[in-house]
Amino acid sequence: MSEFTSGNLVLNKFKPSVQKYNPIFMDELNDKWSLFFTEGTEVSEDCPHDVMGITQEAPVLYFYNFEDHGWGFSILQQGSVIATFDFSYEQEEIELMKYVQEKFPDQDHIELLYLNPDSHVFKENMLLELQQLRSCEDRAKTLLERLDVGTFSLFELGDEQLEQLRHLFELGNLLNPHNRYKLVDEFKSILGIEAMSWIRVDRLERLQE
Repeated sequence: MSEFTSGNLVLNKFKPSVQKYNPIFMDELNDKWSLFFTEGTEVSEDCPHDVMGITQEAPVLYFYNFEDHGWGFSILQQGSVIATFDFSYEQEEIELMKYVQEKFPDQDHIELLYLNPDSHVFKENMLLELQQLRSCEDRAKTLLERLDVGTFSLFELGDEQLEQLRHLFELGNLLNPHNRYKLVDEFKSILGIEAMSWIRVDRLERLQE
């Protein structure tokens, strides 16, 4: 079974600020970070809207890791999402389906790509066309458009940790297929949130044991 993890994180010193908003669950993840869930927290790539009030008093890191599908995070401060990163392992497949839908609007794109006898040839040709329009490097650059590593200083990361994050999010690392499933573990290690694993709002009973 694949891991599905998601939740809101704040520095422990902000626990009183969060508790004023009556989260449905809150506990210390370790000696630096606290985890909390709100009514609006779901197992999703999207950060919950009902944490925005909390972000007026404390910066929040919404983190998710859907093991076979991708991972990412949003940094929220003073009612706004100030940085976000969404690394989907299925992005090329998603873009390919959209491309085929747009190119052949009157045909079933699932049948064209996967069910016809010559689907594998058709798919390869469509991938080549798509890659000519938008390279892997272009896709990686898009991932970084709304990411400012400097915002992690809100969570008391030092210069060395910020530099490690800058290296982590370099284009070469994102494009390296051997790094595909390693980046999230490196990210968690740099931030000290290794315990964010198999944690999500629909498993509250396990967390409260």
